[in-house]
Amino acid sequence: MTTFPLPTVSDLKTPRFWLLGLAGCLVAIHFTLTDRTADAQDFLGLSILAWFAVGSLINRKRQSLQLESGMGATLLGAFLIAITLLRTANATVNPGLSFIPLVGGFGLALIASGFKGIRQYWRELIILGLLAVPKELGLGMFNISHFLSLLIAKIVGFVLWYMGFQVSRQGNQLFFPSGGIVINDACAGVGNLIYLIQVAIIFLLVFPLSHRKNILLVPIVALALAFLMNLIRVGLLAALSPNNPDAFVYWHEGTGSLAFTFTVVIIFGFYYLFLLQRENAKS
Repeated sequence: MTTFPLPTVSDLKTPRFWLLGLAGCLVAIHFTLTDRTADAQDFLGLSILAWFAVGSLINRKRQSLQLESGMGATLLGAFLIAITLLRTANATVNPGLSFIPLVGGFGLALIASGFKGIRQYWRELIILGLLAVPKELGLGMFNISHFLSLLIAKIVGFVLWYMGFQVSRQGNQLFFPSGGIVINDACAGVGNLIYLIQVAIIFLLVFPLSHRKNILLVPIVALALAFLMNLIRVGLLAALSPNNPDAFVYWHEGTGSLAFTFTVVIIFGFYYLFLLQRENAKS
């Protein structure tokens, strides 16, 4: 069994101890606010992964970090952290809550290593920056929601018809004898595509791959898995909608909707682990 010694009086005088304590406070505040925010379960999961990745990267190079900062960098870092703490009073997921990790992390990096040493944390800052990317920005940049909703309606309609359901399609609407559903732009899964791309970038930064082919495959596989999982989700909702409205609500808006996100992240994690093991075997 491994034991960890308690901090001594001399430890309390070291900058590392106070930086670690300040970082822990920011992480705890961020998790608490995210957990209290409605409809932020996906963001909470991504936040946990991001902070774990940042902690892992810092731990790897803790012995080689250059902890030396000037007065200007320290004051700017303290100012950014102060803004972060003040903003937490009434933060919302977008844009307030999502910017807390990036602004707070940037402030901590300035206090720890100054302007010259902030390059040591480029991976960590990119990861925290991913949390600051709102889904709405992705929807605006990749205006493919309507196209995807029509494509999903076609595929789901065909699969359900092939399975014996009495279903017809008109545009992005599926009709059953007892009712119908509309696969609107919000159901197109663009948010899920962006979410898994964010996860893929975190994996690439924490566990870098050496082969260019594998690096290029990672985002492609991430997009394919997210699209396939969204197809399965929409197909399940369409099959449940005519006769089981309670189950439809559970899988569409309730806890059941999170199961699809959790499952696709786990599947992607196993795929990435396979790539890592294959590269290690070749080397």
